[in-house]
Amino acid sequence: MDFPPEKSRTGRARSLPSSRPFTLAVVLSAVHYLAIITTVTAFLLFFREQSQLAVKLIVGGIVTSVFTWLIAFFKRREAHCPLCKGTPLINSGARAHARASRLYPFNHGVSASFSIIATQTFRCMYCGCDFDLLKTPSHLREKYYTDTVE
Repeated sequence: MDFPPEKSRTGRARSLPSSRPFTLAVVLSAVHYLAIITTVTAFLLFFREQSQLAVKLIVGGIVTSVFTWLIAFFKRREAHCPLCKGTPLINSGARAHARASRLYPFNHGVSASFSIIATQTFRCMYCGCDFDLLKTPSHLREKYYTDTVE
């Protein structure tokens, strides 16, 4: 006896009232991750062959990494989930929702940042709802489509 396939329990992704705080926070986080990669690469080059350029790259990478982490931290705290008002890009120590997704070994906030970088979508770790940064909000969607049809 064959059973019909189960319906997916995941609904469609919701739109955000404004994706600007998330976009800015993720761009600054991406710059921070690139600064970390640059610093690690400069360390490896320095141990292979000691040069003045590698030292300058190490110092510049550390300064850039600290500076971008500080700015990105506050920008990620400004990005709030429109439903639960949590901060999905930063872990607060609260228990994550059962549907929250995570890339191991990273925490839920970093995983949400990577998800936004890769797919422009994320799942709030506190309420478990999917959000799409590229989706137009419904109150603007009707206005947009009536203007373009005419």
